[in-house]
Amino acid sequence: MDRPAYLVLGAGGRLGYAHIGVLDVLDAAGLRFDGVVGSSVGAVVGALYCSGIRGKNLEKLATTIRPRHWMDFRVTRMGLLSGRRLEAVMRLLTQDRPLEEMDPPLAVIATDIERGERVVIAKGPAGPAVLASSAIPGMFPPIPYLGRRLVDGGILERLPVGTARSRGAAFVVGVALGTPSGQRVPVRSAYDVITRSFDIMQWEVSRHADEPPDVAITPAPSDAEPDAERLLESGRQAARRALPEILSRMAPEGVATQK
Repeated sequence: MDRPAYLVLGAGGRLGYAHIGVLDVLDAAGLRFDGVVGSSVGAVVGALYCSGIRGKNLEKLATTIRPRHWMDFRVTRMGLLSGRRLEAVMRLLTQDRPLEEMDPPLAVIATDIERGERVVIAKGPAGPAVLASSAIPGMFPPIPYLGRRLVDGGILERLPVGTARSRGAAFVVGVALGTPSGQRVPVRSAYDVITRSFDIMQWEVSRHADEPPDVAITPAPSDAEPDAERLLESGRQAARRALPEILSRMAPEGVATQK
């Protein structure tokens, strides 16, 4: 295709349910992207979607999986979780398909914690790549992969539009999750403290560093403690608001095909 279109799925912890609502609407509209780039929870949802889990199947999976299915507490000097259970779950659900053979192909973002560098993973099995991209420092230990020690990609690129453009994207639809202020977010545990602090830090970095997409989809849950269904619906609503602009800008330019 002359002008490739990419979908970018940003970081945002449990707000990632909103990604699924967005994907439901874009799929129903028949839109097809040439590539997907995901960071942190965007890498998790992107891997499921690009491996063929779509529509109601993706929604059902997201709403039935429980923390016990992917959390494996093993307190060490480097983190509270080993991450191996999450890797195993992703390998199972994606059938261990290489990122480059997914439909559309997927790239995920991680951070080299020792060098302070962004790492783009676009080849190899989804399991270790997704684990590296979503390894929140303090919760997970650095993940040894590709000769590096990798942690959450949202540290350096919460909404990886720049990575999509570097991979040839001419048109980028970006899904940005959450806000660092304006709404009270209750914190009740060490997990809440770590993830909320990390979320605020990511947003402050992204304000100055992340490139803007051509069209931004910004799910906005209506309360401070939304459940999965409210998050899914916030994604659907945000995608419906953005859909007319996406369709008008993609179709005339020939930057995307429809199924």
